[in-house]
Amino acid sequence: MERTLTAFFEALWSGDTEQVNRALDEVHEMELEEQAELFDEGFEICRELYAEGDGYQRQSAIRFAAELYPRLAFRTVGSEFTDDALPGDHTTAETASHRERLRELYLNALTDDDGRVRRAAAKAIKSLALTAEIIENEDELQRLIKELESLKASHTDPERKHIQQAYENVTFHTNKPFSVLSNAMDEIFDGSRPPGGP
Repeated sequence: MERTLTAFFEALWSGDTEQVNRALDEVHEMELEEQAELFDEGFEICRELYAEGDGYQRQSAIRFAAELYPRLAFRTVGSEFTDDALPGDHTTAETASHRERLRELYLNALTDDDGRVRRAAAKAIKSLALTAEIIENEDELQRLIKELESLKASHTDPERKHIQQAYENVTFHTNKPFSVLSNAMDEIFDGSRPPGGP
């Protein structure tokens, strides 16, 4: 598959499991800088797909957005989180924008009618918590926790079950030693991902 937005768009909208997984694999294998270059337009594809697609397509939108998230902040581990610590011309403001848009998408998806979508969001949101912990942004982490607490309070099962999973995935990263964070990073980057399907 070509690593182009057109190819990704067609694969995601196809609703075909094999095509979707190929797109996910291609994005997963890209360098962080490549992902960052595609993020803005790629995220708009995900937002459109989530707004207009069926359950499987909405799940695909969440999974693709999670893979496309460039995690540029991870490159600054061991140093102060500044523009100078990021690769190329990327900035801390840009990384904050990535996280903000993903946060809104994931929180919305946690109340989706389709359990597959909610499960995908509950899993994906933990990378935002891990990033906040790595860059020592306690305010961002606590904001995410409070938003999840609010969702829990306003929903019942089955939605609340997945909101609780997301909450546990996020709170796991509060006040954790770096060895735990390192293990979490390994889990995200090791390429393991359960196969998707309708």
